Amino acid sequence: MTRLVEVLGDVAEQAKLYDVTDTAIRVARRRKRVRKTAVAMGTMVAVLVGVVAFVLPSGSHPRPEGGPGRLDGEPSSRVLPLLEAPTRGSLKDDAAFVDAVLDRVVDNPSAVGLPGDRARLRVLFAGDLPGNRRLVLVAGVTAMPRMVHLTGPAMTAAKKLELTGWSDVEDPVVRDDWRNDKNQGYALLFGPADYEVSVSDGPRYMDDGTIQRTWGPEPAGYVVRDTSTLPRGLRVRMSKGDAVFYEGILAPPGTVRPERIDPSPLYGRGKPAPRAAQVAADALAYSTGLVGPDVQYVVLWSDEFVVPDGVGQIATVMAVTEQGGGPYITIATDTSPEPNSRNHPTGAGIAGNPEHTVIAMRMPHFDDTAPDTLQIVAPPQAVRVDLVKGEEVLATVPLSNGIGRIELPGPLQLTVRALDAQGKVVAQRAFADLTGNQPSGGYEPEIHGW
Repeated sequence: MTRLVEVLGDVAEQAKLYDVTDTAIRVARRRKRVRKTAVAMGTMVAVLVGVVAFVLPSGSHPRPEGGPGRLDGEPSSRVLPLLEAPTRGSLKDDAAFVDAVLDRVVDNPSAVGLPGDRARLRVLFAGDLPGNRRLVLVAGVTAMPRMVHLTGPAMTAAKKLELTGWSDVEDPVVRDDWRNDKNQGYALLFGPADYEVSVSDGPRYMDDGTIQRTWGPEPAGYVVRDTSTLPRGLRVRMSKGDAVFYEGILAPPGTVRPERIDPSPLYGRGKPAPRAAQVAADALAYSTGLVGPDVQYVVLWSDEFVVPDGVGQIATVMAVTEQGGGPYITIATDTSPEPNSRNHPTGAGIAGNPEHTVIAMRMPHFDDTAPDTLQIVAPPQAVRVDLVKGEEVLATVPLSNGIGRIELPGPLQLTVRALDAQGKVVAQRAFADLTGNQPSGGYEPEIHGW
């Protein structure tokens, strides 16, 4: 389990460095994280969700850096509803504890990088959580709000909580999870007040590529779960009526897949890539929880992959469920004995029956330069794909056994249409590059309604 955690954590962290957007690259560089425990695979292809935290390694005690807007100014309308929300958590009504937290900050604000003005402080969350963890999140109401993480074992007094990390508050939803190497811990998500919060788990992935879900209310208005018992596919929605403010995964279930995957690519598409296929299968199981006799892991495509230190591997792996569809992910590995891994947010999603599915994706990369390559994985009977924008065919890509690629700079938003030798459309799918602050969302697109 420990080695799996390390590999999956490596994939998760490196995925943040190689999102398609320059913004994500800069953010990841500025806030490089260090964790000694497992890193949630839910972040592997969802680079910017809520806030991105700097987590301190055990035993270190640096202080958050200063800067303009950290101690004064007014927050943006984007995050103000979060900062104005009431305190959440099991200790929200313990006025003495909340006051003691604020007293601690006001007595030495520079130690946590927050304003010393009590009126500019907000305790967003205070409570005891699964995994014997007490968590307090305190934010400054400033032009560049920071949220600090004060943690300790359950029942720890306010003055004895340790500063274990901090975050920039850039979005109005906070998602946080912590777990040890035994998968014990918590997953937490909350946002502004006055939204209906609902949850859904156990999605059905259908043969045609659609997803069926059933939603139920979460009366507390925020979501906390024990990571050791997380159901697969747990997703959270915040809404008012039919308007969705936020929807996304809570956290990965952390499932370990015991079996080795057959590295032979389906329909002979490409070359076997055992290392990349195994890492992708492990990541897929960890992040989706899809294991068992009704789930078949298959390699949709794999091949050699040029990396800075030589020739590595790349593989697209899918978990095919009993309904015929399922999630997939693409991961590249280098030549290191313990392989470093990369993914790209467009290389993951939900597919239907592999025999009738076309996938288009950008390639992972091991440096800051994103290639213009668009990789196509189509049904084996397809001989070409047309890249269509409206009624215009922007480009045609010839296929060999359903595989092809084209160098085409983005950003792109188009339809990928696969055709057989008779010109019949055998599969089609929308493709869009991720631009600006657009969330990648992992397997199911994340929704930001702000």
